[in-house]
Formats: sequence, structure tokens, C-alpha cells
Amino acid sequence: MGDVLIGQEVATLLLIEGLSGHFSWLWDNLSEALVIVAQNWMFIIIGVVAGMLIGTIPGMGGVVVLTILLPFTLGLDQFQAFTLLSAGVGATTFSGSITAILINTPGSASNAATLIDGYPLTQKGHSVTAITISSVSSATGAILAAVIFILALPLMINLVLLFGPGQIAWIILWALIIIPFIVADRPLYGVLTASLGAMVAFVGLAPQTAEPRYTLGQLILYDGVELVAMLIGLFAIAEIVRISSLDRNTIVDFEKIEMAGSVAEGVKAVIDNKWLWFKSSIIGLVVGAIPGAGGSAAAFIAYAQAAQSSKNPESFGKGSYEGILAPEAANDAKDGGQLFPTLGLGVPGSGTMAIFLGAMLMHGVFPGPSVLTQETHLVLVIAIALVLSNILTSIIGLLAAERLTAVLKVPIPLLLTAITVLALTAVFIVRGSAIDVLIAMLFAVVGVILIYLKISRVPFLIAFILASVLEHNYHLAMRFNSGSVMEAFFTGSVNIVLIVFFVVTLVLFFLPDRNPLDRFL
Repeated sequence: MGDVLIGQEVATLLLIEGLSGHFSWLWDNLSEALVIVAQNWMFIIIGVVAGMLIGTIPGMGGVVVLTILLPFTLGLDQFQAFTLLSAGVGATTFSGSITAILINTPGSASNAATLIDGYPLTQKGHSVTAITISSVSSATGAILAAVIFILALPLMINLVLLFGPGQIAWIILWALIIIPFIVADRPLYGVLTASLGAMVAFVGLAPQTAEPRYTLGQLILYDGVELVAMLIGLFAIAEIVRISSLDRNTIVDFEKIEMAGSVAEGVKAVIDNKWLWFKSSIIGLVVGAIPGAGGSAAAFIAYAQAAQSSKNPESFGKGSYEGILAPEAANDAKDGGQLFPTLGLGVPGSGTMAIFLGAMLMHGVFPGPSVLTQETHLVLVIAIALVLSNILTSIIGLLAAERLTAVLKVPIPLLLTAITVLALTAVFIVRGSAIDVLIAMLFAVVGVILIYLKISRVPFLIAFILASVLEHNYHLAMRFNSGSVMEAFFTGSVNIVLIVFFVVTLVLFFLPDRNPLDRFL
């Protein structure tokens, strides 16, 4: 017995010594990284300004911001360059929610989930509250993710490696099934519009055979339907048509709706839902750390779990505070999560991180596990710059929340002209094709039809974004497992856990209703 106790004491001492050494090493590197960031504070300011200006333009996201900033980093050293790029990414993530909330058009795909409840709150006169919830949950979600990233570098690499293409496919399939029922007033139509969105996502060359699918003989469609064109048409232009038909001069009818929201109310909403914020931030961190999952998946998965666990699920899609908090916390937390596969494995988690990866190669940094140990200072500088940019952007959002809502008082003809020009310009510059402008107008027609039929457009958007991710991971899983469905999706402890979770949540979702048809009609 004495030998066992001595052995336990020795093991405990070794564990404490190991943790002490880990945190000592971490603190030494962190303090040096803080000094480096302090010396390059001007690049954080520049990145935040660029990210906010570009990010608030409908259809512009982190990919566009980094593409614009990248050439300017060639004359900078590594620390200056990645301080600038990280700040641009952090600022863009929150900025895209502003247009989603105010004009029903997300700045990027990762902000798409925010418009589901953000814009209804604007229509109710609570836009200040909505922007405040977005800014606070974004900043705090990013801080939490960055702190966990810094403290858990070795552990998270092993965790990320547990999720392969098969596991990502299960998670995306779960989101695709659950969300149309949650966000649509009439789930049957939600399922139908989601199916249509998935079909549109399959336009282009088949990933396995390179055979054209639904391209109508147009070479421009071989690359698929451009996301920006779809977003602008289905939401921005369609919303412009709807607003133009209103019998008033401003977006919000100030004669009938009192602007009742406030910054204090938004902060209180985040505090009151602190556990939802924490869960959503962790979801964003974990999903962001899975290569290929992307920011859109993180936001929509967080939105789905928020609706499913809410005491008032019927309020989702109609102006729920939780419906903004969850996707925005996850959306900003995923930026920290995406650093794991991008820096540690050399596998970008999204299009934004793909450009970030290219920037690293341009500056002589070769991503992989060695980066976390040999380039620790640079890794920590990136994480710190990401946090500071989120904090600064959110402070600006809080201070300017009431001023930002002044756009709602701009006369409709003037506002819609400006939005139309910016939106269609954004569509054209992505690929330099007039066909994309025509595609945007086609989706605008679809959007207008759905609006006047009172059918939610959100399931279409969700399926369009997630279907291609699902297909990509399905084919990867099949390829890695020699074409065996059982090996790819039904073998292994992680797959089993995900399948059980999938089945249990579906059963719990339908169980409360005595008449299952009520879920559809």
C-alpha cells in the first residue's frame, strides 16, 4: 500500500511539474508576443478599418478583405503582415452582421444565420438591441476561443484529428435536416425550398467525374452558382423590391413602430443567456477547428442547437435575441478554431483561411505541427491580433449602434439606389462576369416570389451553403475508405456517437407533438 501511495505522489508531482513547465513556457512566449503586437498596434487599426468598411458591403467577406490586404503585406515583416491580416479577419466577421440585421443582407455567408432573427428585430424597432447583442457576443466569443486556443494548443491538435470527412458529413446532414423545420413557419415549404437550394448547389462540374450538371451549356456555370450572386439576388434585390412596394418613405414605419431597443437591453440579453453564449462559442471553436467545415456551418449548427434547447423555440425566425446571440458567438469563435487546422495541420478551414494559408507561404512560413513549436511567437501574435480586432470592432459597434440605425431613416429611394449599385457591383467584381449579374436578378425573382407567397427564403440559403460541403465530405470519406459506406460512416466510436446524437435529437424534436403532421402544415 505504501508503494502505491508513493507512486501516486510521484505521478502527481510529475503532472504538476509538467503543467507548471507548460504554463511557464506559454507565459514566456505570450509576454513576448504581447510586446510584438504592441509595437505593431497601427496595423491592427488599419486592419479593423479595412475589415469594417469592406465587411459591411453586402456579399463582401473575409476572402475579399484578405485578397485586398494581401498585396500590401509583401513589404512587411511576418509579424506586421499577420497582425494586419488577423485584424482584417476579426473585423469582417462582426461587420457582416450589421447589414444582415439592418437590411436583411449578410455581409458574408457566415453571417447568414444572423439575418433570420436580426432583421425581424429591426422591423420591430429593436435594431440597436440586435446590433448590441451581435457586438457583445462576437467579441466575447472570440476572446473565449482565443484563450482556449492559446491554453490548449497540443490537446486541440489531437481532438481535430478525430473528425474526418465522414464525421463532418454527419454533422452537416444533421443541420440540414433540423434547421428547415426550425426557421420556417410552414416546415413543409421549408423542406421544399431547402431541397431547391440543394439542387442549385449542385450546379457545376461533378467533383468526382467532372461532368457538367445543370449548367445549361454556360461555361461560367461550370464553377457553380456564385454564392455572392445568389445572396445578393435572393436577399438584397428581392428585399429592395419588397421595400419599394411599401406605402412609406423609410424601411421602418416610425409612425407605427417605436424604436424601443437600447445598448443596455442588448448587453442584458447576452448576460441573461450566458450559458447559451458559452455553448455556442464552444460549438464555433470546435466546428471551426474541423478542416472544411467553415464558418457558415458553425453559425447554423449553433443556431439549430439554440432553437432546439430554447424555452421559446416558436420565437425563432420572428425576432429572438437567442437567434442572434448563438450564431454570432459561434461565428467569431470559429475564427480561433480555424487557426488549429490552418496553422497546425496546413489544412484551411474555410476560403478565408485558404487565403491566410497562402499568405503564410508567401512570407516563408510553412504550416504544420512544427509551426506551433518553432513559430510560437507568430502563432500567438495572430491569436492576440484576432482578439484585439474583435474587441475594437465591437466597441465601435456598441458606440455607434444608435448611429448605425440612422440608415433606417434614410428615404427609401435614396437608400435602395445606393444598396442596388453596391450590391450589383459586388456581384460583378467577384468573377468579372455579367452572367453573374443576370444570375443575381434571376434569384431576385425567386426571392420576390417566395416573399409574396410568405415562404421563408432561409432554408434555401442554408441548403445552398451546406449541401456542397456535405457532398465534398461525402466523396472524401468514400475515397479514404475504398468506397465502403459502412467503413466511411458507420464504423468507429466517433461515428457511433454522432449517429446516436443524430437519432436522439430527431426523436426529441418530433416527440412533443401528438400529431406529427403539425410539424409540416
